[in-house]
Amino acid sequence: MKGRDVVLGLLMEKELSGYDIKMVFEEIFTHFFDGSFGMIYPTLRQLEKDGKIRKEVVMQDGKPNKKMFFITDEGRKEFQQYLQSDVEKEVLRSDFLMRMYFGKYSDVSTIQKWMEEEIKRKEADIEDLLSKYETWKKGITFEEEVSLEIGIATYTAEVETLKRKLTQLKKKDALE
Repeated sequence: MKGRDVVLGLLMEKELSGYDIKMVFEEIFTHFFDGSFGMIYPTLRQLEKDGKIRKEVVMQDGKPNKKMFFITDEGRKEFQQYLQSDVEKEVLRSDFLMRMYFGKYSDVSTIQKWMEEEIKRKEADIEDLLSKYETWKKGITFEEEVSLEIGIATYTAEVETLKRKLTQLKKKDALE
C-alpha cells in the first residue's frame, strides 16, 4: 500500500483539501497507517500530474483560497486496481520492540521504564480508539468497524502482554 492508494481511496468518498486529508490521517488512520504531512502534498501533486485527480481552487472570504481535490476516472481505475491486487504483508517498525530485543545491553531499570512507558502509550491509544468508536459507531461501515476493532484488540493484547512480562521482570530482578 502506498500513500497514493490511501489518498485515492479518500477521494473516492468525496472531494477533500490537503488539510482534510491530513486530518483523516491523524484522526482515523493513526493505528494502521503512518502518513506524514510531508507525504500528502507531494502525493497530491504527483497524482494531479498523472491525471488521477484534479484540483479546484475555492475562493473564500477573509481566508486563503482553498484547494479541493477530486478523483478522476483514471484515478478511480487505479484505486480499483489497488483493491484488486494482493494484500501486502504488514510492515512493522517499532522502536520499542527493537530496544527490547537489544535490552540485554541495557539495565533492568531502563527496560522497566521502557515497558511502563509503552503500557501508558498503548493504554492512551486504546482510550483514543474507544472514544472514536463511541463517536463514530452510528455512522461507520462494517469494514471501518473491523479496522477500528482490530486496532483496539491489538493494543489491548499488547498491554496485557506487557503487564505480564513487566511483572515477570520485576520478580526476576528481585531474585537477583
